[in-house]
Amino acid sequence: GAAAAAPAPRRDSSREPVGMDMAASLQPSAVQQWMNNLAAHENALLAQRVAAAEAKAAAAELLKDQVVEAEARAAAAEAWAAAVAEERETEKGAEGDAAEGAAPSWLARLAGGEVDSLGEVEVVSAVSEAAMTARAPAESLDDVAAKQRWLKSLDVPMWGRAAVALSEAASDAAGMAALSAQCDSGDDVSCRILSEQEEDSQARLARLNVPNWGAAAAVLSVAASDAAAVSHAALEALEA
Repeated sequence: GAAAAAPAPRRDSSREPVGMDMAASLQPSAVQQWMNNLAAHENALLAQRVAAAEAKAAAAELLKDQVVEAEARAAAAEAWAAAVAEERETEKGAEGDAAEGAAPSWLARLAGGEVDSLGEVEVVSAVSEAAMTARAPAESLDDVAAKQRWLKSLDVPMWGRAAVALSEAASDAAGMAALSAQCDSGDDVSCRILSEQEEDSQARLARLNVPNWGAAAAVLSVAASDAAAVSHAALEALEA
């Protein structure tokens, strides 16, 4: 009889080549790679902006710390000045005290909270010169005597109030500088607050003759420190 036909070989699917579609799916697509690169670039830019904002915020915090320190010195000087002024008023007549060195108008304005007058060159110069005189060491006995007479002629409480008013204004300016830094970093709330106060802010900066709130805080802080130095030196002269 006819020989039995050989069985057909069984198909081994495990040895078949992988299809092109599957091979392609195992490799990152060009689109995905491009998106990954774009995301990495955007993250790098965001990190740079955040770092810049953090640096500005740190500078604002440092300035606020300096303002707080100046406020503390000014408050202490005002307290001492009030105590000494009360004692001096008891010893002398009120009329004699008034005649012994009336406070200049610019100092009265600063003491009354009109700190924007610091934008006037004459006012800045007067505060700075008074502070330099108060801080300068006397070179001779005659200089010591003259300096003591000058310090005792000053209105200590008025200088103390001016120092406090300037310190408070410097603190407010530092806060506005911090808001500006936060707005620059993309904080919408800070930007909205600045926008609502923009007209008043621009007017105040113009009166202070400064370009921005950071500069305003610096000017006010220096003036507050100067006024506190004069008040403290005058108080020491009265207690001597």
